[in-house]
Amino acid sequence: MKDPRLWTGITGLCLTAWLIAPLVFPPRPPAVAAEDIPVIHYVCQESGDVFELPLAGERLEHPDTGRPTLVPAVYDARREKWRPGPPLEAMHRLGLLQQQATE
Repeated sequence: MKDPRLWTGITGLCLTAWLIAPLVFPPRPPAVAAEDIPVIHYVCQESGDVFELPLAGERLEHPDTGRPTLVPAVYDARREKWRPGPPLEAMHRLGLLQQQATE
């Protein structure tokens, strides 16, 4: 174990692998580009504030309070305001999740 040739060989192999690995295994692109993530409306269950944020899940943290009170929203045309919507799976199945034009 004290033979310097052994440690030189191991160091050389590690260095070679470290230099060649990026060429053999190039970095993969992200699964979804940032501009492909839909932007939807979220409504706060406590205050009723409406936020337009990228789709990130069922419950999000409120930007001011930090509590997870933001849920996906649907527009109620009869009352003319945003209200909490069904779960994301149901919204997707019903066609309520549509890509909004962002400028």
